[in-house]
Amino acid sequence: MGSLCSFAVLAQNRYYVNQTKGDDTFDGSSWSNAFATLQMAIDEANTGDEIWVASGIYLPSKSQETDSEDPPTNPRNNTFSIPNGVQLYGGFPAQADNSTGMNNRDWERHTTILSGDLNNDDGADFTRMADNVYHVVTLLSVDESTIIDGFTITGGNADKQVWFRQPLGGGINAVNNSATFAKSSPTLRNLIIEGNASNGGGAGFGNYTSYGDACPVISNTIIRRNKSGEYGGGFANEGRLKSSPIIENVTIIENQAFRGGGMYCVSQDIETAPVLTNVGISGNSCENSGGGCYLDSYGGDVKPILTNVSVSGNSAGINAGGMFFNAETGKVEPVLTNVTIAGNKAGGTVGGLVCRSTQNISSPEIRNTVIWGNKANVMQYNDFYNEGVTGSHSDFQSCLIGDLSVIPAHISPDTYARFVMPVDANFAPTTAGDYRPDNGSPLINKGNNLFVTTTVDLAGKPRIFDNTVDIGAYEYQDISTFNMLMPSVEKIIWSEAGNLYVRIDQPALVRIYSVDGRLVQQLSMSEGVKTIPLPSGFYLVSLNNETTEKVFVSK
Repeated sequence: MGSLCSFAVLAQNRYYVNQTKGDDTFDGSSWSNAFATLQMAIDEANTGDEIWVASGIYLPSKSQETDSEDPPTNPRNNTFSIPNGVQLYGGFPAQADNSTGMNNRDWERHTTILSGDLNNDDGADFTRMADNVYHVVTLLSVDESTIIDGFTITGGNADKQVWFRQPLGGGINAVNNSATFAKSSPTLRNLIIEGNASNGGGAGFGNYTSYGDACPVISNTIIRRNKSGEYGGGFANEGRLKSSPIIENVTIIENQAFRGGGMYCVSQDIETAPVLTNVGISGNSCENSGGGCYLDSYGGDVKPILTNVSVSGNSAGINAGGMFFNAETGKVEPVLTNVTIAGNKAGGTVGGLVCRSTQNISSPEIRNTVIWGNKANVMQYNDFYNEGVTGSHSDFQSCLIGDLSVIPAHISPDTYARFVMPVDANFAPTTAGDYRPDNGSPLINKGNNLFVTTTVDLAGKPRIFDNTVDIGAYEYQDISTFNMLMPSVEKIIWSEAGNLYVRIDQPALVRIYSVDGRLVQQLSMSEGVKTIPLPSGFYLVSLNNETTEKVFVSK
């Protein structure tokens, strides 16, 4: 997995784009000769080339080939079509000069936006998008050497099938209909994919191949607030043979779809086998099944591998508020290690996790995992349900599963699992809630170290603290250690008793963000100490857009 994530091709040529200082009459060969528009660089680039893009808002200006019913003159056909093997890097400062290199790149600070909102008029709840481009970015028959890194991708509206591109992927549409080059496997990292829509699937990112494998690599990315009419509100991955994305350090939140609110993966022939490591799936919703995630295979097996994954606060109208793993003819054999599935809700059956094979065995292997506090309005399975032919079984090792536990009548499920700040499943979809183990939780030091394959937990803290791994996606940390971001003499940001404290020796602009990137507070401080009351949870604190620290506030 590491080799794929770090895949790189030695750049043959490098082109520079700067909306602020560039000019399309230049040749794009340096920052001082940068193009003003991204399309100019794309037109010049070939396999192995890099494109460096300074902060700004870039709109697609060139049409992709279309059918006769939708002529190229329609600006909705405009898209950034990236050739195979080209590497796109955003996040460079707008004032870049010829001394500016990769070490000066900060994609979170120097926001570089690829937008399909041509008229800059998108409204709330996906309104006023009828004139947006169908796909902001298009990737036709690309492999992992094609890299998109350091952008916000927003405002695509895939409400029509254009040419052979499917009505999926308003933000990023990756398609392969070639039997010769039979895969679609781009590398996406350091991205925010938000505010995209699709009548089909994968409003944020839709990846489809009709002949081979769909195996993209996605890392250090937030996929949020996208909406699909059919499947995979945030992300949809469809492979003829294999559907096996590699997803690491990714947050998938507040997406909507008919099925698979957060993400949806399906294969036709061999297997659906995504690998998720350090992934948060929260606050997603769907009308049908799989509020957080839906994995399916028509003719093959379903074999996902999940490590340090939290699935919380998702909702489904019918089945599996958290996750649904389904195979029509093949086996269902997921492996879950240090996973937390909590606070999810289903209007029908099973609030947490469903594993089901219609014609074969379903044998999930679940280790160091907690499935707790989920709710189903129908049947007695709030947390977990496994169904398959004779021989199906569930292998639980060092787990706490609500439906399989004997709970004293006077103890509520949330109290028994002892999360820091659980949220009742009735409030789903929601991103609220803190599902780290609280002090005294039965999850602490009750896992099995033999199953541990990562050095950090979902919060980026040591995966094993106090000699034995905990159950779930998060490791309990001694709270004084957890909040001590600097030695006491030099400490400038810390928390205590429900307050955030900031100490500075000169005036500064303080910005406080939630972990999904929302601005919570902004204030100008003079020197001294400022006390800021905040609800419990993780926050990112920025001083003058330079110093950024992650801190947890606990009541």
